[in-house]
Amino acid sequence: MLRSILFLAVLAGQLVAADFAGRWAGTIETGGALLPIHFFLNAQGGKVSGSVSTGVGGRPVAIEDADSSDAGLSFRVQDNASRVMQFRLTLTNGVLAGDASVGGQTSKVAVVLVSGGMGGSVPAPSMTPASGAYRVGGGVSGPVLLRKVEPDYTEEARKAKYQGTVLLYAEIGPDGRATNIKVQRSLGLGLDEKAIEAVKQWQFKPGEKDGKPVTVAATIEVNFRL
Repeated sequence: MLRSILFLAVLAGQLVAADFAGRWAGTIETGGALLPIHFFLNAQGGKVSGSVSTGVGGRPVAIEDADSSDAGLSFRVQDNASRVMQFRLTLTNGVLAGDASVGGQTSKVAVVLVSGGMGGSVPAPSMTPASGAYRVGGGVSGPVLLRKVEPDYTEEARKAKYQGTVLLYAEIGPDGRATNIKVQRSLGLGLDEKAIEAVKQWQFKPGEKDGKPVTVAATIEVNFRL
């Protein structure tokens, strides 16, 4: 299963209500699985607005009825099934965490501030220093997975009944292929190499800026489960 989490950076301390502005990234637990989730928030005149997206290149949906305090934020959105999802979050030690409820089910959410903040608006798209790839946000859309190849197990890992997740950095080019793949969190037993082999075969709809395909940086989790 694909999971993508964009470059988390922990911000120490608590923020006042106006400082919810910026791009937040983290995970939401759904059906026992962790999925990436991103908040793009603005704060003006003590009011919070913005959007939420989930998954790789998920469609942003506008937040509604936002209510913020010095260390708390609540709002609701309509998910892709047109159901109302209610978020109730608290900011503690730089982590905005809490619950998201929809259809009688409750999911755990945790995000941290990636960029922006201090009452500013969501920043313009930034480039990664090493390669010039864009990051998602500020007018840059994320890639969308179109075709996935499951990774193979190594015989050694299978015999050991070894399970886990390899975390990869990748750049999805205008052709929808992953390049410049690097291991950010290793499993060993040959599974890192198998994860890279699989992701090289994946096909994405490329991310776009101003309606044109561009290279977008992403972090991909490749799961190994027996």
